Amino acid sequence: MFKRLFLTTAALLIILTGPAIAEQETERSTALKVQVRSLDAKFIGTGVGGLNVSIIDLETGAVLDQGRIEGATGNTGDMMTTGQTRGLTPSAPASASWTAHLAIDEPTQVAIEVTGPLDVAGSIRHQRTSFWMLPGVDRVDPPLVLHLPGLIVDAVAIDAEEAALQITSAVTMLCGCPINEDGLWRAGDFSVRALLYRGDEVVATTDLAFTGTTNQFAGRMEGLEAGDYRLFLTAHQHSTANTGVFEQPIRLP
Repeated sequence: MFKRLFLTTAALLIILTGPAIAEQETERSTALKVQVRSLDAKFIGTGVGGLNVSIIDLETGAVLDQGRIEGATGNTGDMMTTGQTRGLTPSAPASASWTAHLAIDEPTQVAIEVTGPLDVAGSIRHQRTSFWMLPGVDRVDPPLVLHLPGLIVDAVAIDAEEAALQITSAVTMLCGCPINEDGLWRAGDFSVRALLYRGDEVVATTDLAFTGTTNQFAGRMEGLEAGDYRLFLTAHQHSTANTGVFEQPIRLP
């Protein structure tokens, strides 16, 4: 009798707990760590506003997870001066990253979309890639590392005078890494220009020269007529073809 009661109880427990165990297996998440590196520089993180990340199921279009990459840019020596061999990712726990947790129970093709850096609207980039994720197979070490080309270009000062513009621009790598006279990112590798448009016509251009202050380039336009214009500040890194643009409407008195 006791044996029959034990077997009946065991069977009942299996019936009651079986679905819960199956549900736990289904909901067990698979981790995906994402980092974004500025082309020719370091990881993009908190210092420039971070990046938004979305993980999307390509078959259904459902957003599986989303978040923001934050953190430090990483070790300069490891990333920029030490030779990197196959399979080496110069990433430390404090380096800017975000880890997604995906509730998948079958092989799933996902798209990863990143947007940023978010601090300067005109310098925001968009990157998208796709690959298969396998349930229970984490991709954390090594992480997924995307490379984002471009430069951050912003205006420090635009002084509209009678028939003239005095312009100072700030240019950095997408990670915020500094441009100066003799550092890793040398001012001589960059061409920075100002272009003034009236409608679709370029009415004035000038080169902006490095001022000696980190990241800053300046120049002047003269002989301008009063009116409404669009001002573009452009930057180009010769060694990598990285580019960046700042745009602003402006009125001259």
